[in-house]
Amino acid sequence: MEGFSLAIQRSDLTIVVEMDSMQAVSMISCVGVDRSMYAPIVQEIKYLMGLRQSCIVHISRTPNKASHCLAVFARDQGRTMTWLRAGPVSMLEIVADDCKDILIE
Repeated sequence: MEGFSLAIQRSDLTIVVEMDSMQAVSMISCVGVDRSMYAPIVQEIKYLMGLRQSCIVHISRTPNKASHCLAVFARDQGRTMTWLRAGPVSMLEIVADDCKDILIE
């Protein structure tokens, strides 16, 4: 949610959220009533997505090591962080590795 809020504040572009959790994507994409323990978080994400043209898509974890590493970092550290314009060198290397197999048509 913090990243989405930051994206809304800093850009007018369409926001694309990529997640490796099919369950989370399904919960956020669902138009029905959510009665799970995650309902307040899902509701907040849906609200934020409604503020800007946006979409949420599922991607597998394998080709997206950067996302997985950031999620593990947040879980292990018990906090989130935001890097603007640059990030840790180790993360930049992982992102570069993720991008080397991307085919742009």
